Amino acid sequence: DGDMYHIACDYRLLVDNLMDLTHETYVHPTSIGQHEITEAPIETTHDETSVTLKRWMLNIEPPPFWASNLKSSDPCDRWQICNFTLPANVMIDVGVAKAGSGAPEGDRSQGVTGIVVDLMTPETENSTWYFWGMARNFEVSDQGLSLRIKDAQSQVFAEDLDVLESQQRNIEARPDQKLMNFNIDSGGVRARRLIDQAMADE
Repeated sequence: DGDMYHIACDYRLLVDNLMDLTHETYVHPTSIGQHEITEAPIETTHDETSVTLKRWMLNIEPPPFWASNLKSSDPCDRWQICNFTLPANVMIDVGVAKAGSGAPEGDRSQGVTGIVVDLMTPETENSTWYFWGMARNFEVSDQGLSLRIKDAQSQVFAEDLDVLESQQRNIEARPDQKLMNFNIDSGGVRARRLIDQAMADE
């Protein structure tokens, strides 16, 4: 399932948001956020058209959303794999599995996985149409669960919306200021570089 939103911000702010899920700790603390996200190392790779950011959090307590879907609050291994591709698409592979069951090595049989597809279409320099959908590998025939996940995702996005539109207003109010980037921003920074190069090439 999925949805579409109109957002009063530059589409690249959405790319930044989706390529750095550290913000979940602060913006979504009651659903998918947890402090382990900020502590986990990240690995960033890229080529001429894509950027991939990987983060693994091992032997941690699952946050509420994932504990509910895993049907367990026992320690888990959690992953976030964000893939940006030109022109402005982000696919995020997320999930949790029983701690030590082999998920980092590729065996997710004792876990649950979600794939979030995000497609950003700029409308103007400061407005965007945002299309998203989520697929999953657990209880796939349960339409009620699909609707509950969609509702939960909508609440998460409403929290993001406040941040994104506030960022846009701050940027417009301070046109002389440059965006600051930190090591944790490597995925978004690489994605912006690819966007800039593609625009320059055209």
